[in-house]
Amino acid sequence: MARRKWAKEEIEDYRKEHRAFFYCNKQDSNFLVSKAFGIGFTVNWANPITWILILAIIALIIIRKF
Repeated sequence: MARRKWAKEEIEDYRKEHRAFFYCNKQDSNFLVSKAFGIGFTVNWANPITWILILAIIALIIIRKF
């Protein structure tokens, strides 16, 4: 199945079905999705861009320490 951007309703249905603390959906190509509770956004942990961004932030922190 090809990756595509999921609509807000599809994301809510996915969360209800899987009851996971983290949003990790390999079929969804969205990088940021709205939070299940509260205001704001969270990341899709199945998206490779998330991991690249996290590694870049960690690298910047390490580089700035030295």
